[in-house]
Amino acid sequence: MIQATYQQLIERISRLSGLELEEVQRRVEAKKAKLSGLISDEGAAQVVAAELGISFDKQKLKIIDLLIGMKKVHVVGKVIEIYPIKKYKRGEHEGEIASMLVADETSAIRVVLWDTNHIELIKNNTIQKEKVVEIKNADVRGTTTRELHLNSTSEIALSDAQIENVKVEIEKPKLTKLIDVKNGEQVSVRGTIVQVFQPAFFSVCPECNMKVSYENNKAVCIRHGIVIPNKRAILNMIIDDGTDNMRAIAFSENIAKLLNLSENELTNLENPSFFLNKKEELLGTEWFFSGRSRKNVLFNRNEFIINSLQEANPEDIIKELGQ
Repeated sequence: MIQATYQQLIERISRLSGLELEEVQRRVEAKKAKLSGLISDEGAAQVVAAELGISFDKQKLKIIDLLIGMKKVHVVGKVIEIYPIKKYKRGEHEGEIASMLVADETSAIRVVLWDTNHIELIKNNTIQKEKVVEIKNADVRGTTTRELHLNSTSEIALSDAQIENVKVEIEKPKLTKLIDVKNGEQVSVRGTIVQVFQPAFFSVCPECNMKVSYENNKAVCIRHGIVIPNKRAILNMIIDDGTDNMRAIAFSENIAKLLNLSENELTNLENPSFFLNKKEELLGTEWFFSGRSRKNVLFNRNEFIINSLQEANPEDIIKELGQ
């Protein structure tokens, strides 16, 4: 699911549809009412976008407009920096990963290459600093900030486009204290995990990651009809930074990072003893969390939806304290 603020989504819909912002808001509220409030503002906005024929995937975009969760995006940017190629091992599989900083007139983003054919373009110097590249079918993911990931179905090639005045600063959410977090804000916080609750699992559409319902034992997505669903996990925990505490919510990708598991191993958490062992490992650890806050109307509390995270090490903490 695209991880963007409600304001970002409705502004994008207004711009692409030609509708006034107020009309987009009216349609979103009508959609929420029709679904009896069982959908978030952001979810309703994405449904309205789909009804208007607007897709957030497969679009040619400026880097500043890339949102975590977008798939198959198309961008053109200048290579500002190429980082050393690293080797990794995942189970029995060994491979290489390459990354570089790419920028256009609006912003910059780290681009991550997993496919050997793409990495070879760096090794043989086809892709070099100051070259302009065109990237297609890439996915926007979150680490400490958004990143553009290319897999075997993605494309990257040199472009004839001219980009002179690039903005090389990577857009990052501001770092703030929990006590100062306001509803709907996109921020980063540093907090200690003080409580972890048993995770839950649910079924989502493989196309849009929205939760599916079941009719006659068939999974149905409100956007894509009958689908074969994927299983996702959701984990609730309490984080504390000394100024306040807040319930934080993580989904499969970030749960795997928190617990040092692969996403395929997350179903092991349904085993109570396995979960308790992992919970003990996690309690008391300190992390940087990026995401947005939202109001849980049912329980009348603010919650923090985690887009990305990174464990805090002493150097990070010293750097933060020095700011």
